Parts: sequence; C-alpha cells; structure tokens
Amino acid sequence: MAILIDGNDIIGRQLAERAPERVSFGDGGFTLIAPARTVPMPDDEAFRICLDGEWRVRRWPFDVAEEQLAAARIRDGAWEAVQQPGKVFYADPEAERETIPNWNRVTQTHIHDEDGAVLRRHVAVPAKWAGRRILLRFDAVFPAGRVYVNGHLLGEHLSGLTPVEYDVTDKVVPGQDALIAVRLLRKHKYLRMDMVRHGGEFGGLAQSAFLFATGACRVQDYHLVSEVDASLSRGTVRGSVRVRNLDTVPRIGAVEVTVADAAGKAIARSASRFVLIAGETRELPVELAVARPLLWNDEYPNLYTVAIAVQVKGQSTLHYAYRTGFRRLDLGPEGPRLNGRFIKFRGVNHLTFHPDHGLYTPREWLRRNLALMKKANVNTIRTHYLGPRCLAELCSEMGLYLVQELPIDWGTNYIHDPEWVGPALMRIEGGIRRDRHQPSVMVWAVGNENMPESQAVEAAGWNHLRIFHQLCKRLDPSRPTMFPPPGPANKITGIFELRVGDIADTHYSFNLAKEFLRTGRVKNPRSWEADFEEMTREEALQRGWSGVWFSSEYGIHNMHPDLLNAPYNSIIDDVREDIYSGKNSLQVAQDRLAREWGFMRAEPTCLGGAFFPWLCAGAGKGPEGNPWGWVRWCEDADWGPVTADLLPKPFFWALRNAFSPVQFPARVGWRPGADAIEFEIQNQYNAIDLKDCTLRVQLNGASPYMGMCRRFFDVPMACPPGERVTVRIPVADAGLRAALDDGKAALARCTLLDPSGFRPIAADVLVTAAQAASVEKEMPIGPDAVL
Repeated sequence: MAILIDGNDIIGRQLAERAPERVSFGDGGFTLIAPARTVPMPDDEAFRICLDGEWRVRRWPFDVAEEQLAAARIRDGAWEAVQQPGKVFYADPEAERETIPNWNRVTQTHIHDEDGAVLRRHVAVPAKWAGRRILLRFDAVFPAGRVYVNGHLLGEHLSGLTPVEYDVTDKVVPGQDALIAVRLLRKHKYLRMDMVRHGGEFGGLAQSAFLFATGACRVQDYHLVSEVDASLSRGTVRGSVRVRNLDTVPRIGAVEVTVADAAGKAIARSASRFVLIAGETRELPVELAVARPLLWNDEYPNLYTVAIAVQVKGQSTLHYAYRTGFRRLDLGPEGPRLNGRFIKFRGVNHLTFHPDHGLYTPREWLRRNLALMKKANVNTIRTHYLGPRCLAELCSEMGLYLVQELPIDWGTNYIHDPEWVGPALMRIEGGIRRDRHQPSVMVWAVGNENMPESQAVEAAGWNHLRIFHQLCKRLDPSRPTMFPPPGPANKITGIFELRVGDIADTHYSFNLAKEFLRTGRVKNPRSWEADFEEMTREEALQRGWSGVWFSSEYGIHNMHPDLLNAPYNSIIDDVREDIYSGKNSLQVAQDRLAREWGFMRAEPTCLGGAFFPWLCAGAGKGPEGNPWGWVRWCEDADWGPVTADLLPKPFFWALRNAFSPVQFPARVGWRPGADAIEFEIQNQYNAIDLKDCTLRVQLNGASPYMGMCRRFFDVPMACPPGERVTVRIPVADAGLRAALDDGKAALARCTLLDPSGFRPIAADVLVTAAQAASVEKEMPIGPDAVL
C-alpha cells in the first residue's frame, strides 16, 4: 500500500526559505524539495543586464569533462554561435524516413541520458555593482540545466518552464568579466511533466536570462492583491512587502507603496519604516484604498501601476513596479459573474510555439498572435503548459483572460509516486509566484489529464492532487483552481472532474456534463482500471466545488488547411462524423462548434471552454523547419485554426463567427401584414451594453443577386450584458413587404460594430415564410452542400 504524504508538512517544507532537501518517507520513498522563490528585480536598468543575444555552444558528446567546459581556461571563440533565447536543439526525428530506435515523444527514451550541450557567455560585471548583492536568473532553461558561474556549479534546475535564480555575489567580481555557463540537459527523469511531446525536442533557453544587482537591504518578496468589493465601488491593494537586510550591520529604512492610474497620477500611497539588524527579514503589511476604480476585463483592460520604493540610509533607493487591475470573479451554483455581470470564456488552447524559434516566442510576435486571437473574438487563453512570463503581461495589457496551466502533464504513471511530488510542488510554486500579480490570470489549471494508473495506487494519487490544490491556495487564495481530466479513452467514456478544485472540468466529451446537469449526479473513474465512484451535486458543493464548470479542451480537429474535403479529421467527438457524409471540412468544423460550443454558450453554469488548440507545434525537415515545406506535427496533426506563421485557415472564420458575443438567427419567419423583421438576441459581452454598439442593417429581396447589398441603415437597440432583447428591423420598402407577404424570401444582413468600431460579426438573417423558418435543420453551406 502506497504511503499517504502529510500535505501540511510537505507544503511547509516547500514554502520554507532554505536550500534544496531530500525528504524521506516511512516506506523508503523520498522526494526532492527545491526552492522556487525569486527576488524582485529592481527597475533601474543600470543594475540589470539582459543576457539575450549571442552565446557559444558545444554539443554533446564532449571530449572533456563538463566542469572543464564551464571553466574559463577553455576558450570558446571557435565554438558555434547561437542566439539565445532560442533553439539549440529543435527537430522531430519522425521527419526522417529512418526508424529511430526506442523513439517516444512523451518519455524521450530515444535520447541518450547525457545528450545536450554547454552554453557559454562572457559578461562584464559593472564596477559600480560593488557592495551590492548580485543575482543570476533564468526564466526558462528547457528542458533542464545545470548552471555555472566562473566554473562554480550553482545548481541544477529540472524544470523547463519555471524560473530559477542564484545569488552569485561571492562568485563574481564587479569590474571584471564573468563566465556564465549552462549545461543544457535534453533529458531528465521528470521531463514528461513539462509536456515535451508538444515541444518538438526543443532544447535551449526558452525565455530571457538576467544578471542583476540589488542593495544589501532589499525587497525580498511581495504579494499584493488587488481586489474590488461587492459594490464594485471600493478597490484595495492589500498584502505585504518583505524586506531583508543581508548586510553585516543594522539598517534603517522605509518602504513606500504607491498606486497610480493610467495617466501616472498617484491615487493612493502608504509608507512603513523599519529597523533591521544584520540578517533580519521583516514582513511589512500594506493596505491601500482606491475609490471607484476602473474595472479590468477583456473589453476594457484598465490597468494601474503599483510602485514600491525602498529607501535605506547609506544605499541608493531601489524601485520596483508592476501593473495591476481591479476585477471581481464570483463563482456560485447560479453561474459565474465577473464584476457583477455575465461572463463567458470564449477560449482557445495556447501551445507555446514559434516556427523559427521553437519554444521561444518573441514578445512582439506574441503580441501579433494575441491580436489575431482578439480578431477571432477569443477572450480567453488556456495555456497548454505554462506560458512565458510575457504572455501573462500581454494578456493583462490587451484584455485576455488566462487559465494558466501549472506543468504536471500526463501523470498516469507517476501521479501516485511520492518522488514526483517535490518536482510538482516546485513547478506549482514557481508558476504561481511568477504570475500571481497579473489581473489576466483568472484560474490556476493544475496539470493536465492526471489520473492514477490503478486501484492499488489511486489513494496516493488523489492525495497528491489534493496537496497540489492546497499549495495553490496557500500561495494565492484569491484565485480558483481546476484540474483538467483525461478525455475518453479505453474503458473511460468521459470524466466530469468535480472531485478536486473549485471549477469542474471536462475534456472532449459532454455526455457526463449533460447527465450531471439533468440528474444532479455523476459517475467518474478513480483510476484507469475504471473503478467508478458516484458524486451528487450536493456532495460536490459540500466538498468545495463552486457550482461552475469549464471545458479546457474540446473540438479537436486536424485542420490542415489544404485538406478541404476531409470529414474524418474531426476526432474524439460525441457525434462521430461519417467519413462518407460528403461534408467538406469547414462544414464539419462548423457543425461541431455549433453542437459543442453552442451547448456551453447556452448553459448558465458553464464558465466557457477552450478550443484545442489555436496553433500547433511542429518541425520541418532540416535544422530550421519551414511551415510551407514538409512539416511533421508534434502530435501528427495540424491542429488549430491558425498556421504556424499566423495565417488564418478557413476554420478561423468559423471559430470567429461562433465566438461572437452576439449571435443572429439563421432564419426568421415573416408575419403577413407586418412592417418589421423581429427576432431575439442575447448580449454575451461582459461590460458592453448593446446601446453603445451599432447594428447596421442592409435589406435585399429574393433574386439571383440576393447577397449583393449596398444601402444600409442603423437600428437602435439596448441590452445589458447577459440579457436578451427583441430586435425590430423596420421594412420601409412597400415592394419588399409585398414580396414577403406573398411568401418570397429576403435577407437582412446584420453587421455589429462594438463601441470601438470593431466588427465581431456580420450575419445574414434569411427572412422567409413562417413555416419555412421553423425548419430545425441547419442551412447547408459550401460546394458539397445538397439543398
């Protein structure tokens, strides 16, 4: 019988500020606990050096020991030059014809245990950094690495997606060069946690690295939560700033925290004085009130700046700043509310991928990617492995909700194993500490598709999942969690995961969600041996479920843009498409979106969903890859509505149409003698009232040129978020009214413009005789349609 770890004890060890430790359990098992804290980096650019740029690389196998390659006595001038962040390794061996012995994209068994490289860079440490603490931070070394400075081993970081930081004060000399070296590890035991199956065997620095200096008396950490009360009229920035004196003498100082609006005007300020003896750390409470804050959401991403200044006698002032937003997410059995209003997450899965740089996604390229999502009416991203630091920052700036996945992937064979608990806790802590100040982060999605392999170990596996939830709440009690479950496979027809976390989740099948909504009870497997347990709605709510659910993966479909007539490319679907249906690929995608997203869109307790995925990772034949040449996709299919070089596929337009916050009916009936076309719509914006939008209408009658509309007029309407309204489009033309009275068809082209002038949708509403309008079958489209 597997040992059940004490959650409070192991979490306490993880959060303690001490060196990595090996924790042993009574049955001979163990785990490694590694710190995941980082020190805030001051804003002063004179005290930070970005290490982006040219590095030198020597690839394995080595002719000398690793320690020698990390030391200054070996010259690297003749080594290969590579740009970092970026790929040192990136290829899919399946792109070659030859069989690769032991090939496995999940466990990487085909890669030698010692494979990798040594990366080196020389850095001039400024003389004015003398007397300061100097730190080295890597935001992501993928898939893992050992870090050296001037030949001294600092440590090993076995996580490719979370940051790692070392104090190198006693390893470098201000005014002299420092040699920074990374022994890049292409393989390690915990590799699969970071979802390398979607990484295309990327190896390298996946994000930026920095060398920076702080004062000897500095901010060690801060956690300030921006909240707004139930009345939405009073905001607070509440939490603490931890200061530490690493000097050998006492220090006197003060911490000032300021909140400023978008124009830079200070609207709240507090100051706390302190006296610290040598080596002392103190937590200073902070609470600032902000009256009538402008609220943050996807439509109006209003941001404020929180600035922290540390003034210490005898050292220059240290400045820190970050952007924040005020918002309120309420979850309950009646459904979700954001800032007191209706909310629906229209999401996509984001796989970190760039066609040239692999897992490194440059900030401005990522900005263009997110802007394209906004054009597709996407308002939510679920990261399908922890995204880069700049992703959360850009989502906060541009107005995208982020369901941030903490990297514990496909744990069937290890989720029960105590040895893997420490690496999981380190990933959870590192991800949450990095992004918890970003208003865009709405939910912590803990891992992906983790369920114990057998009844023999299921108790330990579920205990570990509950421990992970506890750690999330210790680090960030302000945000909900969810645990994305496996989809249908083997004996499992689906999972509606409400046994752990605040938000229930389901992947690909909606049968169990529908059954639960109908009956108030659901049977879920406890392990892959299909031993089931039943839970009622009341039991789930009593356990701690919020009453809200989400689908973090649905709609999976090989959307290869050249395969226009491939109905068989839609997979893992409750309603499998007949391969002989004659439907074109776009029609299949539209039908599935209407069926799956339509269900979620209409269901009040559903927070929304994340279509899988937005774009797909892959590697082309040869060292560089080429999205227009031969590409072997990382899961053998070109998932997603967007190409690797950010071109919309045909399916992009289907997704954009389905995700419009306002939908128009495909057809409506005409009542003889009427003088207007009438139909009902729902407003699924969060903050925009339709009175502030423009409904531009063009009318045309039945003719071969029915779709060619020129004249237009605007129709007034008003409808708050979440409400429904009847739209009345006057038909002033007597001839058109007579034609409609006579049973002929017409159309009303409805173009919606939001307050900024953006067009989320243009839809043709077919106006026809009442009996024809009642036909339930959807209108067929495309060259293969049969009318």
